[in-house]
Amino acid sequence: MADEARLRDCYELVRAGQEVDDPGVPADSYRRFRSWWKHGWAGNPQQIWLAAAASGALLGCYVLALPERENRANGFLSPVVAPSARRRGVGSALVAHAAEQAALAGRTLLMSQARVGAPGHAFAEVIGARPGLTEVRRVLDIGPALHARLPALRAEADPHAAGYTLRRWVGITPDELAGPVCALHSAMADAPHDAAFEPLAWDADRLLAEERRAVAEGARVYSVAALQDATGAAAGMTQVFIDPDVAGWGFQGLTAVTREHRGHRLGLLVKVAMLEWLAAAEPGLCQIMTGNAAANTHMISVNEKLAHRVTDYFQSFEMDVAAAGKLAVRQ
Repeated sequence: MADEARLRDCYELVRAGQEVDDPGVPADSYRRFRSWWKHGWAGNPQQIWLAAAASGALLGCYVLALPERENRANGFLSPVVAPSARRRGVGSALVAHAAEQAALAGRTLLMSQARVGAPGHAFAEVIGARPGLTEVRRVLDIGPALHARLPALRAEADPHAAGYTLRRWVGITPDELAGPVCALHSAMADAPHDAAFEPLAWDADRLLAEERRAVAEGARVYSVAALQDATGAAAGMTQVFIDPDVAGWGFQGLTAVTREHRGHRLGLLVKVAMLEWLAAAEPGLCQIMTGNAAANTHMISVNEKLAHRVTDYFQSFEMDVAAAGKLAVRQ
């Protein structure tokens, strides 16, 4: 979208619905929202469409990602309806229009997600979208109580992680670690996911492009990796993103351990090391937000050791493009 003013309008629409759509966390900053809606993620092309009244008032909008490397049968849809325009058919019209665009791109399935209990969740059920994976959002409170527990957690992990060394950096991954870090990103294919979703394959070009964009947009990206001493392989890793426009909050990025290195408490080790680092590097940090598939018991056990608290549940949905395209006929 070249029109920055209209992009800002979409952002204000999201903020207007925050109180009912997702009240438990702060709204995204415009910086973070703009990054997602204008540039997408992992180099996936996307479209943005707006629905306006005759007066020019914005009724709704959506962003539709149409990946070209993986998920070439899928479109990933995020619709937004102005609070004042809800229950008037705007949402159905947006989904139907997105289905038309997806069909033109050769897609057969629309995929989306909604917070359980939010209006978007009820809307997805009403239009006949099929529920899929459940994700749990957790928040970790940062403060003296957490910092007091970290030495014991480090002592628990260290004996199991003999033969591994920690390395950390801010911003772009060092060149010599790009390949191993890509392997860690690709290891997320083992995490629970919807059957119709094809996990992403990472290479150095994709990784560098994503990291450069995040840094250029002002994010502070902290990474901690566990490297195997014998081979230099990156065996485990965690990342936290700091948006300078969202005071007090951090956002969990990748946490992964490659299959051949599991069983050494590396997930716990890198997370504890990250929290020790952030205590000094980001003294204003109060909370870190993370999300995991409800079936991802291994990572959830790590988060529970750290005392993450559950705040919300999210439901993935999918709908055949052919069925979604018929929604407009029902108006």
